[in-house]
Amino acid sequence: MRNFFLKWVLSSVLGVFLLWLAFRGEDWGDFFTRLQRVDTGLLWAYAFLFAVSHVVRIIRWGVLVRALGPIHWRDIISAGCIGYLCITVFPLRLGELVRPYLVRGKGGVSGTGALATVVVERVIDGVLFVALFFVFISFLPPNGNPKVDAVKLSGYVAGAVFLGALLVLIAGYMRRQWTVDLIGRIGNRIHAGLTAKVVRMLDAFLDGLKILPDKRRILWFIFLTIIYWAIQGVGMKIMGSAVNIDDLSYPGGFALLAILVVGIMIPGGPGMTGTFELALAAGFSLLLLSPESQGNITLYTIMLHVTQLVVQVACGVPYLLMPHRRLTGAVGVDDDGETDSATGAPPG
Repeated sequence: MRNFFLKWVLSSVLGVFLLWLAFRGEDWGDFFTRLQRVDTGLLWAYAFLFAVSHVVRIIRWGVLVRALGPIHWRDIISAGCIGYLCITVFPLRLGELVRPYLVRGKGGVSGTGALATVVVERVIDGVLFVALFFVFISFLPPNGNPKVDAVKLSGYVAGAVFLGALLVLIAGYMRRQWTVDLIGRIGNRIHAGLTAKVVRMLDAFLDGLKILPDKRRILWFIFLTIIYWAIQGVGMKIMGSAVNIDDLSYPGGFALLAILVVGIMIPGGPGMTGTFELALAAGFSLLLLSPESQGNITLYTIMLHVTQLVVQVACGVPYLLMPHRRLTGAVGVDDDGETDSATGAPPG
């Protein structure tokens, strides 16, 4: 518990610092005047679209998980709602461990296997959005902002990281036994007991990658990915209209989304505080907007972040309040007894 609390405090300090970086120099004098001009109808439309995309997102993850065993959709939806809530609320993206923790043991699904589906989900999203980022910025007119080159360089770096991770996953699955044996031979010379645990975890993790050669599931996953991110991209444009950034184009909205998706994968403060705002600040540096629209960028950032938080909390809290929902083991708070080395969950 003490370690988790320390992580929360340190990440909160980090989040506040990143918020300061994102909003430094901002003139807050007319913020509430601009807030009163928000189109609440369009704001509700964005919230509805985000809620729909949230459901699609959970179903998309379920397609991966059900490759591991006949787990009931009820359990997937429950774990998804709680898990994505925790990703949003917990510091340093510790919430990524919650979904594997909650589905572990259901339908024969292992914690490490479920964790592999989360890794696959994140890596594919990362590769996709780095690629889409360069596609959409090609439609944007140059604005002369010196930050653009830095944003593009960050895109190249992120692309190299995610593409490398995807290649490692594929290679690890295709040469599974060779990889496990190699780790075993090297590790046994150092510590046989620890190596045995690592090999078991690695073998189970690679077992979770059985989604990769499953063409039908991959096609479903890709189809749902297109639907999910299309809804999100349209939502970015609608939010722009809601806060009176009427010259935010659809390519601009998708470019913002691409940078935001990759940016918030970086561990930050609770509620993605700081990383969310900095990612959008980087995204807006690419866009050519009128002075009036530029004055509403802070309002856009805050309204988008708050609306997403509210929707995900509203979806997750009812499931979280159900009996027998303890998440302490998922983030390593409980140290009693042996735990699953991938998820912190007790074995069984």
